[in-house]
Amino acid sequence: MRTVFYSICALILTLSCSKKKDHESTIETKIKADTVLKTESETESDCVFDDDYKKITKEWLNEIGFKKYVWDEQNKQAILKYNNDTLIVRKGGCNHFVNSVQIRTNILPNKILDSILIKKITEIACKFKFENYCQKLTEGKYKEIIESNSSLFLEFEDEDPDDNLISEGIQISTDNKKTIIEISEYYN
Repeated sequence: MRTVFYSICALILTLSCSKKKDHESTIETKIKADTVLKTESETESDCVFDDDYKKITKEWLNEIGFKKYVWDEQNKQAILKYNNDTLIVRKGGCNHFVNSVQIRTNILPNKILDSILIKKITEIACKFKFENYCQKLTEGKYKEIIESNSSLFLEFEDEDPDDNLISEGIQISTDNKKTIIEISEYYN
């Protein structure tokens, strides 16, 4: 009787182990299939533009002459020092191709917009080849829109709406002891 009992236990143990191996094999096959599908979908992007921000931003900075910066992978932007200011630079996109420079400066204007600040904005806009902003800032062709006591928006007329380049304008705000200037445009 004991032999029969041990034989039955051995048989049950053998069967349960083989079912476990089959189950593990099925799970491994499913994981491999999911990995292949994810890899294929990642390579077949639906992006209209190149969304490799790091590569495109690096090329942009090199073209302008900036070699030293820190790459912020989480926010996909470069951070660098320029004339005692901090610049946060980003270029690229999937459905909209963005060119963006944020200037963080210790210069606080006497009034919301003074000539020192306009000179700084114009210099950065021209250096980073924001052609529409550069030209119109130099010519004084922009509209100041006061949004609050600490925020101002510079609006620019779009002379060629068919080029798909959207000049969003320039946002200027103050925060504690800093002035934050955001210059951006994008292709639609």
